[in-house]
Amino acid sequence: MEQRDNRFMAIEDRYADYTVYARDGDKIGKVDDILVDETDQPEYIGVKMGFLGLSSTLIPLELCRTDERDRRIEVSMDKETVKNGPTFDDDEEITPELEERVRSHYGLQATGTGAQRGAYGEYYDETRTGDRTGVGTAGPGMTMGDRDRGGEFREHAPGEEGVGEREDDLNDTDELRVQRSEEELRTGTREREAGRLNVRKRVRTDREQVRVPTRREEVSVDRVPVDEEGMGAEIGEDEISVPVVEEEAVVEKRPVVKEEVRVRKDVVEDEEVVEEDVRKEEVDVDDATTTRGRGRDTDLDDKTRGRTDRDDESGRRVR
Repeated sequence: MEQRDNRFMAIEDRYADYTVYARDGDKIGKVDDILVDETDQPEYIGVKMGFLGLSSTLIPLELCRTDERDRRIEVSMDKETVKNGPTFDDDEEITPELEERVRSHYGLQATGTGAQRGAYGEYYDETRTGDRTGVGTAGPGMTMGDRDRGGEFREHAPGEEGVGEREDDLNDTDELRVQRSEEELRTGTREREAGRLNVRKRVRTDREQVRVPTRREEVSVDRVPVDEEGMGAEIGEDEISVPVVEEEAVVEKRPVVKEEVRVRKDVVEDEEVVEEDVRKEEVDVDDATTTRGRGRDTDLDDKTRGRTDRDDESGRRVR
């Protein structure tokens, strides 16, 4: 039991913090629970949805594609379908009835139930060994069924094909439908900050010299001898002040706009090459059948191999 717990913890750590997305790219939520089968293989993921997130929505892992590099899980359903799927609480057991409701909601075949199958949380039965019972499915993207004369396709489990089929297998047309899928790159753009342009004004102090022309009065004294009589000369004391004027340089500073710096952002179209790995499914058909009138070593061309059964006008089966 301790070894099983260790394996389960390793599985939980593997899917921790994975984000779940719908097929149209809408985010569904974070992986909250990982539910495994009795062989410790992951079978369901639980995703908390809604505003309160009180319960988890169960999603079969066979509908999911895991991207380990981006730590994301993509579900082949739209978000609305997942949102309306069956939910469970943390203290609730995953019963076979709940499993059937989950698989029925997503259009998957039933896994089969039995009286001896217990709660999912106890691995159904710790004393059981071997694989679980049930018919199973043909695999992701594969559907096995019959097409009757009316053209209606009826799906059934692979275990009901051939000699184990309930009806005569030769009374209808067997048909296996295989969906071949491939990943496509969808490109787009999103804005991101490529940097910042900082424009700053700072004050620099320089010393300038400006020549200013000025004028001033200069005083000169000339003594001229006078020798004349009868000019009414008087003797006395007196004083007079004569102003002497000059110009001085006056400096006044005022701001003057000398230049305008304009910073403009222009949109330049460019092209960037991105690379990504995409996966494509290929369908190979190996014809290993042997019927009466045809041996294993009979050479068949590609055209004969691809021909299917049909009914002629008289209602007989022809090949």
